[in-house]
Amino acid sequence: MKKTNSTNAKVKKSARSEGKSKSTRKKMDVLEKKKIIASLTLMDDLFMQVVLEEQACTEYILQTILDKSSLTLKEQRLQKRLPNLHGRALVLDCLCTDEKGLLYNIEVQNSSAGAIPKRARYHAALMDTHTLKKGEKFSKLPESYVIFITDKDVLGEGEQLYRIERVIRKSGSLFQDGSHILYFNTARQDENALGKLARDFKEANPKEIQSEVLSHRVASLKEGKLDREGEKKMNVLLEKYRKKAVEEGIEKGIEQGMQQGQNRLALLVGHLLNAGRMDDLKRVSYDEDYREKLLKEFGL
Repeated sequence: MKKTNSTNAKVKKSARSEGKSKSTRKKMDVLEKKKIIASLTLMDDLFMQVVLEEQACTEYILQTILDKSSLTLKEQRLQKRLPNLHGRALVLDCLCTDEKGLLYNIEVQNSSAGAIPKRARYHAALMDTHTLKKGEKFSKLPESYVIFITDKDVLGEGEQLYRIERVIRKSGSLFQDGSHILYFNTARQDENALGKLARDFKEANPKEIQSEVLSHRVASLKEGKLDREGEKKMNVLLEKYRKKAVEEGIEKGIEQGMQQGQNRLALLVGHLLNAGRMDDLKRVSYDEDYREKLLKEFGL
């Protein structure tokens, strides 16, 4: 009888312990989600996709970059896949059309490698391929804009906004093919409309975002003022973001560790993953000073 009571007590104790463990994990998940949400900016491509679901945000961004206050969109598609039977396909962050029939492709690029000139050329080419229907005259090809929003000055000439056009070399006249490529360098933040937008792209706190339309949208996403469908999309976003941060963190940790001939960074990545510190994991991949601070914190 005593053994039975003792066994029952152990089972109850184990159940309570398991219950506490689940409760702790749940709390950690909630805290982790809050940390991720708080750290998100418009330069996070996954978050940007959700923000742009409100078409007014896309219009404001295009109006500012192109200096066209009257620009109005007719249609937009996010994560639009452009297949290619003879080569590489593309998935465009945002593809939209205005009321005049002009095409716009917006791409957020944090990596310089993801915004090389030949990629911009390929985007423009594949957009053209999927726009002109069989038998249509070439004159029907719409004017198009490929816009890369970059974290750093990818082209290295210090410009705030690069406008790339084909020109006739001898005369310097524009080659009127209707194809335009733009690089918006958010690292340069002048005191003008573009500088204001650049700061908004890198601001995590919606209260500090100067654009009313962007501030309102980011606040609604971060503060949970969403319907059931919106909540579902944010949960999907968070899961994608967590996986992306883990993958990038591990890859970066392994790469850095191999280059340095040691595994300190890889160990740091492991510690941060175990602690659920996803925002720190993201930051150590590019902030050397912060990385050293965390290495000291964990005694690595």
